Amino acid sequence: MDSKDKNEKVKSLMEQGNIHLIEGEYRAAVFCYDEALELNDDNTQLWDNRGVALSKAGRYPDAVESFEIALDLEPDNVKAWVNMGVSLGLMGKFTEAVNCFNQALEIDAGNDDAWNNKGTALFNLSKYSEALECFNKALELNPENSKAWAGKGSVKRFLGDYKGAVRCLEKFIELNGMNPSPQVEEAWAMIFDLKMIIINQDSQDLN
Repeated sequence: MDSKDKNEKVKSLMEQGNIHLIEGEYRAAVFCYDEALELNDDNTQLWDNRGVALSKAGRYPDAVESFEIALDLEPDNVKAWVNMGVSLGLMGKFTEAVNCFNQALEIDAGNDDAWNNKGTALFNLSKYSEALECFNKALELNPENSKAWAGKGSVKRFLGDYKGAVRCLEKFIELNGMNPSPQVEEAWAMIFDLKMIIINQDSQDLN
């Protein structure tokens, strides 16, 4: 197989893998990426996409290994740093995840996704004030980052700012187009609970 044919084959396999990834067929996606990597194992995007598919399949340690290879090939790949941080967070390794997001932000301080995910990791470390700063930064960069609104709402709830939490969660629902999903349903349930707390607080203040 000459160089041109090999490149076309790699491109085709990556496209097939990406389609499987979008459709939630993670095993098939990994298979396509592995086939492509046999032809070209120094393709950063392939290693990164493979890591995403593995992470989606719940194979977090394997995903991290894939991202590490991607970063060995391209140390300034912000996407791979963020994706590795997400996988580490899903493994409960929140401090390591924060380190990954910091690496991403050193390369691109304007990456709202990295700020949002750093906020989530800090939230899981119970560093609520620092997490709030990250979510605020993400929203300053991208006011339509719905995940950052949800994260900010969760932080405000833990800090006792229940009305602020409700406003953030309502914004999260608005940005998701009111479409039903487990995350939106969870936000509605949290809003209901928060409004009950607010009503009880207000009635106590009147007594």
